[in-house]
Amino acid sequence: MALEYVVTKRVFGFDKDKNEKYVARSVRSGRVNFAKMCRKVSQLCGVHRKVVDLVVSGLVDIMAEDIDDGKSVQLGEFGIFNPTIHTKSADDAKDVSAKSILQRKINFYPGKIFKDTLAEMSITRREEVETDYTNGGGNGGNAENPDDGKGDNGEAPDPAE
Repeated sequence: MALEYVVTKRVFGFDKDKNEKYVARSVRSGRVNFAKMCRKVSQLCGVHRKVVDLVVSGLVDIMAEDIDDGKSVQLGEFGIFNPTIHTKSADDAKDVSAKSILQRKINFYPGKIFKDTLAEMSITRREEVETDYTNGGGNGGNAENPDDGKGDNGEAPDPAE
């Protein structure tokens, strides 16, 4: 699978002329929710999905406790979770206090597995789909089957949910 990007027009505030520039913006191909991830691990490891759910939930709980204690948490070659803060600067050291903290964050530093995955991942440009809906249609031009806003828009429900 490839990491996809689209070309996007941006105006950067640091440019005194406020010129428009073009940048690559990554586009995700979807999201795997917790239940689906547990099912996939269950199939891979040959254990019941609820056991995987229980172990991962326990791991997250213990990680939260350790991070709350100000510790970094390393999960082998998976990576390191590191609690950190973003703060306001001050002209004098005596003006720096807990009130200077703007945000608490957890930084994730990927381990070898993810670094190798990223290094080997292909990158592909995706052309953006035209999304001009100014004709007022709302049903994609399908006059035989207008969308009354109550239907499923032709989509089958996801059996995994």
